[in-house]
Amino acid sequence: MKKSYIVAHMTVILLIAVYLIIIISTGKQFQADAFPKPEKQSLLDGTWADEIENFLDENLGFHDMLFQLKSRTDLMIGEKMIQGVYITDERLMEKQFSTGNGSAEQINAFHEKYYLPTYFILVPSASAIYESSLPANAISSNQEKQIKNIYSDTGTGIRCVDAYHILKSLEDSYIYYRTDSHWTSYGAYYVYQSAIQKMGFIPVSYQKYVISHLRTDFRGDLYQKTLYHEVKPDVLDCYTYEEGSKVTRVQAGYQDGTIERRSDIYDKSALESDNMYQFYLGKPCKYMKIRTDLNNDKKLLLYKDDFGDCMIPFLLQHYSEICVVNLEQTGSQFEDVVNPADYTQVMFLCSVRNWQEIFES
Repeated sequence: MKKSYIVAHMTVILLIAVYLIIIISTGKQFQADAFPKPEKQSLLDGTWADEIENFLDENLGFHDMLFQLKSRTDLMIGEKMIQGVYITDERLMEKQFSTGNGSAEQINAFHEKYYLPTYFILVPSASAIYESSLPANAISSNQEKQIKNIYSDTGTGIRCVDAYHILKSLEDSYIYYRTDSHWTSYGAYYVYQSAIQKMGFIPVSYQKYVISHLRTDFRGDLYQKTLYHEVKPDVLDCYTYEEGSKVTRVQAGYQDGTIERRSDIYDKSALESDNMYQFYLGKPCKYMKIRTDLNNDKKLLLYKDDFGDCMIPFLLQHYSEICVVNLEQTGSQFEDVVNPADYTQVMFLCSVRNWQEIFES
């Protein structure tokens, strides 16, 4: 959606002022012919500001500084959203999108075809849990109702985990990152605790985990969209159960057909990158087969989006093998990646937003 008329023109004034200051201070020549000309429509819909920003970035090459100046101006005059991200004192939250009603059709068809014990977890966004903290004009998509409707359409034999109310009961805890769209390992643990009991296992007690604070300066994907510094950086944690199972082999298959073999699920190099969340599984792949030293013949097939990444370390305490299939890369063709009949249980774990986009009714 375009900026409001007032916001757009305040931004234009700011950008032109910055341009003139730089020309005076650097001795650059004013490029009158190339400078974007205002037209009636571009003035009305705010696109003139976008044209000026693009011109300055191409000619002066410091997009981040200009973007931060624009963002601060927007906030000063009451605009509480930058690049589809709501700005609050405590956290950044992505706008609640409603791309459709979502559907249980795909999971129902899967269960009817393979008749394997199947478990279903839809994860709400932080903006659904912290809805009361959103700006007054924020759009609500009522994810609680959307999840409930999808769950109510699932067939007999599919067991649903109520992640929404588990997380809502913990809203005063550190269950979502402040600068990233994902839940934290802490939030994932409590949903794992409920899910794994439904799946017939005793969850590992929280007190048995050693928690390592890998980074205390994590700024996630919502920060990358906004470059807004006022929200406190996040802490990226790794949970280790020292007496538990150990990963013995990992095989990752990518979209281009290449296969990578390694001995661990974690990618420590991601901690030095702009996408620290990739520490949990590494760069996105189509599928990943993880073997552990457990000999219980329990094998889990996990269909997931990237919300599943930080839950996998908890699930690994119960299975000799987990095969992870990335729904964001496979879409509705998810069951073609591996043979589901080779596994003893199946879990679908996905954010409600991605589920709606992938399996829109």
